[in-house]
Amino acid sequence: MRNSSTAILAYPMPPGLVTSPDFTITVNDTPVWVERIGSKLKSFDYRLYAGREMEDLNVANFACSGPMKIKITVAEDVKSVIVRPKSRKVSAETSGRDITFSIPGPQKLYIEINGLPHLAIFANPPEDNPPKQGEPGVVYYGPGTHDIGKIVLQSNQTIYIAGGALVNANIRGDKLQNVKILGRGILQGNISISNTSNLEVDGIFIRNTKGWSNTLTNCHHSSYRNVKVFGYEGIYSVDGINPVSCTDFTIDDCFMRCRDDCVAIKSTNIDLKVDSINVTNCVMVGWACADGVTIGYELNGSPVENVLVKNCDILYARSGGGTGGHSGFSIVCDGPAWVRNIRFEDIRVEEQIEFKNLELILTNGKIYGKYPPGHIKGVHLKNIEWENPGKPFILSGFSSENLVEDVTFENCKVGGKLLTSTADADFKVNEFVGKVEFK
Repeated sequence: MRNSSTAILAYPMPPGLVTSPDFTITVNDTPVWVERIGSKLKSFDYRLYAGREMEDLNVANFACSGPMKIKITVAEDVKSVIVRPKSRKVSAETSGRDITFSIPGPQKLYIEINGLPHLAIFANPPEDNPPKQGEPGVVYYGPGTHDIGKIVLQSNQTIYIAGGALVNANIRGDKLQNVKILGRGILQGNISISNTSNLEVDGIFIRNTKGWSNTLTNCHHSSYRNVKVFGYEGIYSVDGINPVSCTDFTIDDCFMRCRDDCVAIKSTNIDLKVDSINVTNCVMVGWACADGVTIGYELNGSPVENVLVKNCDILYARSGGGTGGHSGFSIVCDGPAWVRNIRFEDIRVEEQIEFKNLELILTNGKIYGKYPPGHIKGVHLKNIEWENPGKPFILSGFSSENLVEDVTFENCKVGGKLLTSTADADFKVNEFVGKVEFK
């Protein structure tokens, strides 16, 4: 329903989904439905791999413009509340079972209350001229449940999933041009698109996937914006958004909570460039077996060049991995590719990091194949804040011919302390690392 005085659009509940028993929410006094999404994993499985906590997630998904006052009513008295990302500096007031706070406009929050299943708030911006049912080239899914199974895309086509719609389907496409997947509704399935240019995915909520949630192979001049991903169906390998052998690819203003890397940039074909990948303004919850963002592991193709990761909040990064545990963010080069001209800037890594703050490493090339090792050259880290000073920084080359080199830390802090040398934190640097500079 729409409240014109407050510009809040609360989407209807799709049939068959579950209302949260933990929370009710109003936004500027407009009720917003809160969903409880439940994992099908057995408790033994998720405790083994992730797991000290619950797998379920509560979600409030709505559209808004301008300032908002949000009121959360909890099923029990409020004893503790953490609003993440901490960089938003949201000041929450509590009274009995109520939590109230204000935010200046659309954004994505991840809230922990009393040890209950966590709450994600997706305050979307209003849609700008959304497609209408019956328009040429538009496949329109309105509010309600749509059991499709599989959607095969065509060039010059728009798939529109309206707020309040639940589409049970996997989306597939190959050798396409000018394709859009838009809306504010739910895709219960995954997306796999290859050999495509001018792909635009915007606004939808993707979840309950098996395998990688979004696999984009050899896609160019393409973007994911304001996409929300909750990957929980498998124990691991439920990555968020994976550009594989792509160029000019943007991931912006997205939220991901995943059971593997939230974003993984890969190179798997020597004939396909990997260039100009931008990951910006994202919130990442590496719930299990996960970095926030990684370049790797699979780097057995052409060089990976000109990657920018900027203004992102990494809230969690947990569980073991092929190199001894996951990191807040990383480059793990498992294969012969050169990785060069990589920039990480304005990134906040919160305290829920289980193994490592950072990893720049060359493997022997044998974790995901049978390849020679590669090379990492030219990594610039600027304005990075890691909250957890107890976790290591791993810089590890493979040989005198396979180096990690030309790494710069500029205005980077650990636990509030400025890094001026490797002595300022737990750096583990082997003999195959060249030129590490601090500014």
